[in-house]
Amino acid sequence: MRFHISDLWLDDAAMQRAALNQTETHKAFIRSRWMPAWIDAVEYGKFGRATVTATLFGRMDDSLYADFKKGGSAMMNAVENTLKHTHGAYGPGHMASRGSILDATKSPDPAPMGSSGIQIHFETDLIIEGIRPGKTVRVRPGNWPQVQVPREEYLNDGSSSTEERFPSPAIFPKY
Repeated sequence: MRFHISDLWLDDAAMQRAALNQTETHKAFIRSRWMPAWIDAVEYGKFGRATVTATLFGRMDDSLYADFKKGGSAMMNAVENTLKHTHGAYGPGHMASRGSILDATKSPDPAPMGSSGIQIHFETDLIIEGIRPGKTVRVRPGNWPQVQVPREEYLNDGSSSTEERFPSPAIFPKY
């Protein structure tokens, strides 16, 4: 049957438990896929160095924002506005700019829709092409796990056909 009840919450305790489970699942997902942000400004230095100002997306759990601390290491990777990884067959960890968080500040003003109001200033010695003002990125503080994103979550994985990525048994010789 297509339409059915999968969960039944009988009381407040059950609803709170379900909410806690969903929150923990979401936090684990964001830590594995990195925090989305958009680039506000880039100050270019010499030989690929840059200082990037980025605003973290809103509506995430406070414990995720707390990991963005001054002096902490971080990685920043350009993504499509759909938040999908866009650099061919290489993963986000391989393609990301590495550096440190110079500062993390929260604006005292009410944040606009979709924004956390938290800006990070990130310094890197090798800026990548997709990190430009107005672009979307994902940021990973150094204390988050380094997880390989499944290739199905890449945009344009470099394959020219589905058959290249998922070959049929015909590739094996018959003896």
